[in-house]
Amino acid sequence: MPVRLRMTVEYDGTCFEGWQIQRTGRTVQGEIEACLAMLLGRRCRVTGSGRTDTGVHAAGQVAHIDLHDTEIERVTKGLPAIVPPDIALHSLEQAPDGFHARFSAVRRTYSYRILRGRSPLRARYAWECPWPLLDPEAMEAAAGLSLGRAGWRGMSREGGGNRTWLVDVEHASVEAGPEGWTLSISADRFLRGMVRIWAGTIVEIGRGRFQPSRITEILTTGDRLLAGPSLPACGLTLVSVEYRTEEN
Repeated sequence: MPVRLRMTVEYDGTCFEGWQIQRTGRTVQGEIEACLAMLLGRRCRVTGSGRTDTGVHAAGQVAHIDLHDTEIERVTKGLPAIVPPDIALHSLEQAPDGFHARFSAVRRTYSYRILRGRSPLRARYAWECPWPLLDPEAMEAAAGLSLGRAGWRGMSREGGGNRTWLVDVEHASVEAGPEGWTLSISADRFLRGMVRIWAGTIVEIGRGRFQPSRITEILTTGDRLLAGPSLPACGLTLVSVEYRTEEN
């Protein structure tokens, strides 16, 4: 009897070419599927809630696997023990009826960490900002203008095969601390490269090169040339994925 198993996946994205299997290069999905094949003696597909790009980390990626009921115990006990050290699997459990890691998701949250200057111990998971005196009030104002349903074409990369550029942003904030800043954003969907370009635009606003109203201008016009640069992948983490079944 087939059973769908759900799990939360944590990974350090530094040495991965992203989540999704590629023709060449090491990927998170590829590593987990290779471990499953070793454990079960057959190929078994792992479906994630979405792709993360090369170098992007995850604390709360969600994935599912379809198994035979006789394989559940072997996978729940054995798989977390044999995945590589830069991957960890948490909360392996039978998924509710109708659950799909990608299509059942209603909200995803990402964070982007920015350091004030250099920090060798933290640089693997954050971007070392060469401008340590960013304006937190301007950045927070810009984050507030990111809320709501709008077209995000001006802050995304081409080539994602999107039928629509509309995104409903439910939360966006900038938290300042002694080590730097953490940008957080939650939405119903994310476009290719969206968070890193948004973060780059927020930094340009913090530097005083743009006014906070630049966010509204980009969302209104869809003009990528108005946005800031795409920041490095090392600062980006998929924090969590939420599901409709968890809200009921």
